[in-house]
Amino acid sequence: MNKQPQVSIIIANYNGEKYLPLCLSSLMKTKYQKFEVILVDDGSYDESLKVIKLYLKKFKKIKLLRNKMNIGAAASRNRAIKVAIGEIIVFLDNDTEVETWWLNELLKPFENTAVGATCPKMPMLQDKSRITTAGLLLIPHTGWGIALKGEKTREVISISACMAVRKGVIEKIGGFDEKLAVHTEDLDFSWRIWIGGWKIIYVPASVVYHKSKGYEERARLMNATKSFVYFHINKNTFRTLIKNYELKSLIKYLPMAFLILFARGVVVVVRDKEFSAFSQFIKAVIWNIANFRDTLKRRKFVQSLRVVNDGYIYEKVMTKESLVTIYRRYYQ
Repeated sequence: MNKQPQVSIIIANYNGEKYLPLCLSSLMKTKYQKFEVILVDDGSYDESLKVIKLYLKKFKKIKLLRNKMNIGAAASRNRAIKVAIGEIIVFLDNDTEVETWWLNELLKPFENTAVGATCPKMPMLQDKSRITTAGLLLIPHTGWGIALKGEKTREVISISACMAVRKGVIEKIGGFDEKLAVHTEDLDFSWRIWIGGWKIIYVPASVVYHKSKGYEERARLMNATKSFVYFHINKNTFRTLIKNYELKSLIKYLPMAFLILFARGVVVVVRDKEFSAFSQFIKAVIWNIANFRDTLKRRKFVQSLRVVNDGYIYEKVMTKESLVTIYRRYYQ
């Protein structure tokens, strides 16, 4: 790219009134010139619209889309993609703060046509000395992500808290899977970029601060319960693996995912006297059975995109750690 490409920054907002001022104020200081901001309000019932209207007056780059009801992050982003004018699409969460040169740095790897997407270094908004995400690796057994740390440019999986993607790549891979809705829908999206033969590059010189949130806060922001979070993570795990793996890998990893999610439900019951993880595992299995025909249809589409095999993706962006090591290091 010898000239500055037009960029469309897409922010899906749901009840983000307390985050939006910092996010939008920092975007106003971005040094890159050729960008628009498409802010999709996903049926917020807090004071988000009041905040957004205030910034519409002083930040002319913002375009507002309003969903009449809450349709989820995946569907909200897809709606914005359809009206975006940018050659590069940047997905940005509302609970972020960007540095002034973040976008300039994030775009540099696109000089290489093999690069389909990039992601920044993401220190914690609450403690800017701590890096929470420097790209991720996928856990092959579940399709979940393990956050990396460090300052080394490398090939990764990205989350949608901040990632830049060629619009042409998005169109090829079919955007976000709206049936995944929330929680890990971005990991599925990133995985399909790799399946299509493009690379995702971590860019440590681009810095975007992101608020770290646990299950409880995520649920509260969506006016939901922990059960809601458990359900979507469980259902998304099964659907993502079925869609994205070649048959040999699917036969290997799908039963493992079933056992892992079943075991987690049992552990939460025994340890915490909390039944939501197990009940939502059952609900997720039922959902996947009911939606199996649609999942197979999506699988056919994803496999038609395939340029590289699972072995290549495993070597590039999947962890080689054992399940025991993963559990002890990241989930205890």
